[in-house]
This record gives sequence, structure tokens and C-alpha cells, in this order.
Amino acid sequence: MRPSIIMAMADYVKQQSEECLQKDKKVRRQTRVTRRQMTPDEIDPKILALGCHIVRRCSKQQRVHVPAMRSGEWGHLLRALEMKRAWN
Repeated sequence: MRPSIIMAMADYVKQQSEECLQKDKKVRRQTRVTRRQMTPDEIDPKILALGCHIVRRCSKQQRVHVPAMRSGEWGHLLRALEMKRAWN
């Protein structure tokens, strides 16, 4: 039976693990990369200000435009949002 494009994820994972057990293979697991916490001093002030702006707009239930950014900047923005939410 060929799997369809839309398939429940739990069923797919179960099917893959059963196939690995039948072939005596080890089930591959995805590893999570843990990184250290960033301090507020390490975050770029512009990105920190953008995080404050986003929180203000969301509290007023208004739309927010988030510009395109690199993955490092995106991580800094997410950390700034976490810190801003924790302080309020």
C-alpha cells in the first residue's frame, strides 16, 4: 500500500518504526540542539525595540509587520519577546 500525501503523523511514525523493527534496523530519532540562554545585553537594541513594539501592538490587538531577517536575528527577536512577556 502506497501512503497518501495526507496521513496522520502518529500513524506514519508507527509505520516507520514497525518497518525498522522488521528490517532489524535502529529507529532514528531527531536530536534537539540545546543552546545557552541569552542575556538582554547580548541582544541587538534594534531587535529588542522591535520586540517591545510587537508586544505593544499585540496588546492592542493590532496587526504587526515583521520584516525579513536572518535566523540569528530571528532567534534574538524570539528571546526578546520571551523576556518582554516575562517582565509584564
